[in-house]
Amino acid sequence: MIRYLRTLSLYTLVGVINAGIGFFLLPVLTKYLTPADYGVISLVNVYVSVLMPIVGLSTAGYITVEYYNPKLPREQFPAVFSSVRVIPVFGILLMAILFFAGQQFFPSWMELPIQAYWMILPLTLASLYVSNFSSFLVATKRASLFTSTSFTKLLLEISITLSLGMQWEGRIYSALITALIFTLVSVFFYHRWKLLNRDIKKDIIHKAILFGTPLIMHQIGKFVINQSDRLFLAKMVSVDEMGIYSVGYQVGTLIMILVTAFSNFFSPYLYERLARNTHKDRLEIVKMSYTFIGAILAALLVLVVMTPWLFSWFINARFAAGADYVFWVGLGYVFWGVYSIFGGYVFYHKKTKLLGRLAILNVVLNFIFNYVFIKQFGAIGAAYATCLSYMLVAVMMVLLVARKYPMPWLLQKNADS
Repeated sequence: MIRYLRTLSLYTLVGVINAGIGFFLLPVLTKYLTPADYGVISLVNVYVSVLMPIVGLSTAGYITVEYYNPKLPREQFPAVFSSVRVIPVFGILLMAILFFAGQQFFPSWMELPIQAYWMILPLTLASLYVSNFSSFLVATKRASLFTSTSFTKLLLEISITLSLGMQWEGRIYSALITALIFTLVSVFFYHRWKLLNRDIKKDIIHKAILFGTPLIMHQIGKFVINQSDRLFLAKMVSVDEMGIYSVGYQVGTLIMILVTAFSNFFSPYLYERLARNTHKDRLEIVKMSYTFIGAILAALLVLVVMTPWLFSWFINARFAAGADYVFWVGLGYVFWGVYSIFGGYVFYHKKTKLLGRLAILNVVLNFIFNYVFIKQFGAIGAAYATCLSYMLVAVMMVLLVARKYPMPWLLQKNADS
């Protein structure tokens, strides 16, 4: 248990570190940036978030699943790894053609300056490879390296941001430069571990795409809940109001730190026990799940109490209205934590089509919620839509998993049969 708590603490620390890039810069950014500038930064992040699963075809998860595949000989894993890693290159080339063809009208439609528009694609590709590197470190239980690289990335990105200036350009350029550097760092380690070779196999690429394609909608569904509220606000209210909302949203995502940290710890924990599949293992999974749900509910209560203090002491008064959104965003991430627990069963059994179907329903409902609630309640309606969407997707996932993969949720202590 002590070992598990140590690992979870490491991932929580790294979650704080990663959030620090956005959260710990809030006092500086909200002092020097206008709400409109902050809105541009948020929009760029929105578009990068939606493009990453499309460019990568959500195939990175296939590497993790195959890493734990007992039927795959270890000497064959580099071929799997190398084959999957080339997929984003083709995706970004197709997107570059689309961006070039639409350069006359896409920037205005996306509410972006032309300079920000052309930074999206390189930032998407570099961010994708850095994200995949972090996921691989988690999957292979390299917690110390994961922590050190994450901390170094934070320091570098903050340093570059401060040195480049306090306009939106400085923040986006710092993210791009840092992502490019750590893409090269990932290549260094992959070579060191002998994971990269020229044994690119079409059948592996085909299997990875079949695995990942349904997850594109799953990832876009996550994006829709997580980011589309800002697009609706930019179009239906203003970019300025969207910037204020983004600050409140950033504070609410402190709950996501715990969710992400636990997910990083829980995925290999879950896969190992599902592979053994004894009643003792299933009981451990259930107990760990209950403990986590209780922890994030407690964290939400603490965040609600601290919100007035955070906005009073650390965030510029121009963004004070962002405090209104914190509770609803935080509650939404509590539901996302529940979804993450139960979604692990679907990933382990490679039933990703279920996630794709669920995501399609989620996308449709979220668009409806955002439009109706913003029209009815104003900007706070976006927070309502986010919370309700997370709740519905969590409830649907719980019902699906409870039906297909029975677990001792009542903590029955009968012996294995």
